[in-house]
Amino acid sequence: MVATLNSRDQSAVGDVTSDARGSGARFNTGKPPMELIPVSVIAAAERERGVPARWAVHVLDLLGQWQAGTRSAAQVLAEMPVDVWTDCALIFDYGRKKYAEWNWAKGMAWSVPTACAVRHLLAILRGEQNDPESGLPHRGHVACNLVMLALFETTYREGDDRPIQWLSTREIV
Repeated sequence: MVATLNSRDQSAVGDVTSDARGSGARFNTGKPPMELIPVSVIAAAERERGVPARWAVHVLDLLGQWQAGTRSAAQVLAEMPVDVWTDCALIFDYGRKKYAEWNWAKGMAWSVPTACAVRHLLAILRGEQNDPESGLPHRGHVACNLVMLALFETTYREGDDRPIQWLSTREIV
């Protein structure tokens, strides 16, 4: 299965058959393009809503700070529940079967795992425990995307497409 990216269709990213850097594949058909909304705006709205899954809002807050360039992905990952690693491993195993083993490690635009993490965090905030496609916990999907970003910070810097220049860290009064 080959995923390709063009300027109009964001449903497929990368190429599972390639060994080229940056060719990590993801299929996002039918998924909203969350990479177009600053994560800090989503976090602020959910914080104002007063949702019960406060750790998910906290992770959104930190992911927004990461997107603005003021935090590392590892710092965001450290805020996930301590028992998330088994779920994370199960998600990577699911990905190995869906795409190819270590496909993700080739790299991809950083906005891709960022948007995926946001979609899964929002599902958690809606009260969903498991992803309908994989049947596995959303928090494991979030952790996997944060692991990707943490690795990409050192191994695939050319994928950094965060809109840092457009995001302000000033408080809104």
